[in-house]
Amino acid sequence: MEKVYVDYTNQVKIICPKCGLEQNKNVFKFKDSHKRLKAKCKCGEVFRFTLDFRKYFRKNAQLSGEYYISGKDEKGEILIQDISMTGIRFATLEPHNFSKDDLVGLKFTLDHLMILEIHTLVKILWIIDRNVGAQFKDPKLLEIDLGFYMKKKSDVY
Repeated sequence: MEKVYVDYTNQVKIICPKCGLEQNKNVFKFKDSHKRLKAKCKCGEVFRFTLDFRKYFRKNAQLSGEYYISGKDEKGEILIQDISMTGIRFATLEPHNFSKDDLVGLKFTLDHLMILEIHTLVKILWIIDRNVGAQFKDPKLLEIDLGFYMKKKSDVY
């Protein structure tokens, strides 16, 4: 199933997989819906797609790193699964003791030409077992480094 990215005006370009016909649609009414949508083209093709309202592209990754929690004297290893300009999704290799809204320090190395080590604080947004979604506490500090990483030439979205 195809994922369609929504622009800042809530517009998407829907392309028929059979004939290639393109249509621009306003999808604001679906903003809070997480359902799969169905479209029918003039050529008769029926196809499904999902909408992604993210402000920034999310890049798949396989980066190893560490987490640490100040005051709890807890640390452990993580595997970063994806990253964007404002947030990150990772899995801990061992059970952890943090909760939603905790501030957690992360240390990881970006795998591109500059081989840059990142140290940052994140706010935990959600936890499912060892999988964690978090938002960078101060994304402006990472803007330049992550900007280069997100635009690596071998990546296309």
